[in-house]
Amino acid sequence: MKVTVYPSVIQGAVEVPRSKSIGQRVLACALMANGETIIDGLPDSDDCQHALEVIRQLGAVVRNDNGKLLVRGGYPFNFQADIRMPKDRLSVGESGLAARMFGPIISLWHEEIEMEGSGTLTKRSMKTMEQWLSQLDVKIALKNDMLPARIQGPMTGGKIISSFIHSSQFVTGMLLAGAVSKKGIELELENIPSKGYVDTTMAVAKAFGVNIQETPTGYWVEGGQKYQAREISVDGDWSGAAFLFVAAALSAENGLWIKGLSTEIPQADQAILEVLTMARVRVEKTEEGYCVYQSKIKCFDFDANDCPDLFPILATLAVFGDGPSTIKGVNRLADKESNRAKAIQHEWAKMGVNTVIRGDELKIYPKMIKTAHVHAHHDHRMAMALTVMGLAGAALTIHTAESVSKSFPNFYEVIKAIGGRLD
Repeated sequence: MKVTVYPSVIQGAVEVPRSKSIGQRVLACALMANGETIIDGLPDSDDCQHALEVIRQLGAVVRNDNGKLLVRGGYPFNFQADIRMPKDRLSVGESGLAARMFGPIISLWHEEIEMEGSGTLTKRSMKTMEQWLSQLDVKIALKNDMLPARIQGPMTGGKIISSFIHSSQFVTGMLLAGAVSKKGIELELENIPSKGYVDTTMAVAKAFGVNIQETPTGYWVEGGQKYQAREISVDGDWSGAAFLFVAAALSAENGLWIKGLSTEIPQADQAILEVLTMARVRVEKTEEGYCVYQSKIKCFDFDANDCPDLFPILATLAVFGDGPSTIKGVNRLADKESNRAKAIQHEWAKMGVNTVIRGDELKIYPKMIKTAHVHAHHDHRMAMALTVMGLAGAALTIHTAESVSKSFPNFYEVIKAIGGRLD
């Protein structure tokens, strides 16, 4: 799918989508919670829909009731008469979080289960999951360190020592599964990438009555805990909101209201507010939400190691600065839906923008962009960042724009509704 974006003036008000990151974690907890969990606002993004299908295939009974999702779980330890055996093959679509989170959860079952993915996920490493589960005597086989994975437990817990982690998503999976294992799980880690996303996991688990502790060397979760079914509302998505914040900072002369955000459950990408402060963007917060105004952008230096999903939109903001900006965290970008650092360099060059990678830093030199055909590399965050670029700079035709469905399915409808000119 191709979308052409034209320079536009945006205004009005927009409700952000619910968080797919929180939504998938809520589904995992609901799967393991005895009783019926009521979920309000589960996103209809591709990733959440695949996660929903996974918990169904693992035995959860799911139904809709007046717009809310009701999930009856308690697996794999629910041995009631109506227990349903898990499917022997599951698909997580293109969701890296689902693969790395449900892998350890699958290992709680006695049965061998094959987990497969699709699209860009089949090129993303699962080696950390293999190394960690093997330390806990779980049988696991990958194909060249990637999906599909064959997993057979039961995983009973234990201690994992690791000096290198591809993604914090593996930490999320081990902690959520470890809470219901026999012995619990201790993670001793030399470094914890994207720690803010683990904070989200801990907060969601706590909402379901499970306690996860941070230690001086990593994390500890006691085994034998019970997830408690509850009613829960999925918070607005700061990751998706970041694109709207930057779009407003560049193209909303009269301001854009951004609504539906909460800080109750921490999300790493709330850091967008810190960057906007550095860039001297006018942001007003009220009970209704945030109103963001087009501003003269100040160049900035920012460490995005703990919030790498912000990288594409920060690289967009930097193009319109008053001098070169530097973003740290390049090493966190290779194992995403695309190699985002290389994708940014390649596509920004098409628009006449010079970027330089030195070690773990990307430096962007501001310039008025030129009209171009650009490619989103089948990456939802690249597609949205390029759209914001076109709104503020010059007409851009974006290829593989359909990738926005992974996290923000109605993104282009929202952009049109606030005044964006699209074909």
